[in-house]
Amino acid sequence: MPRERRSFKRITGVRDPSLIVIACEGAATEPVYFEGVESQCKAIGSRLKLKILPPRKGNLSAPKHVLEQMDSYKKEFGLNTGDELCLVIDRDPQSWTEQAISDIARDCDSKQYLLALSNPAFDLWLLLHHVDVDDHPAEERATLFQNRNSALKNKLREKITGYRSSSPDIDDFWPYTELAIARAQALDTVPGTRWPNTLGTRVYLILQKILDALHKAEHRA
Repeated sequence: MPRERRSFKRITGVRDPSLIVIACEGAATEPVYFEGVESQCKAIGSRLKLKILPPRKGNLSAPKHVLEQMDSYKKEFGLNTGDELCLVIDRDPQSWTEQAISDIARDCDSKQYLLALSNPAFDLWLLLHHVDVDDHPAEERATLFQNRNSALKNKLREKITGYRSSSPDIDDFWPYTELAIARAQALDTVPGTRWPNTLGTRVYLILQKILDALHKAEHRA
């Protein structure tokens, strides 16, 4: 059944989302992870709804295409008070220029989208469930930040037996979500910037909203 069209209305200061819509740059790792999060929310019986937008035709991954996808969703369905529209993208300096990221950040700010950018890649968010990279020597952190030869994915494979980036198992991550949030917050030393300029990920902002909603639902039960 298609979701009913909604009128666009946003009241600032409202923090508890009833719906979180997520558009991902990646076509595999990110959607599968968030679908796993969605399944956990459903299992708990939460009224919070997650909507993970499907991969774009042609797997267009440039940040501008992620933004366009979210724009199309908002135009079609609108937004209710408390809903959150979130973009999950990578800094990936090997692919996207700083100007391209800056343009996306500016547009997200003006459109009131949550920009959950990972620097350098979403794999860092997954890794933080198992590793406190802040405790690593500077040389190792630099290796992860450069992410050459899939350094982050390789680290995940070291920590999780049988890990596959195309199909991450939510059971490898969900039990450690609060730990990952705390570690990501510690890395986010300048949260006022539009995106982390050093090793870091803002995906924790989405998971914070999800856990807050789940915890409040538990108290009301």
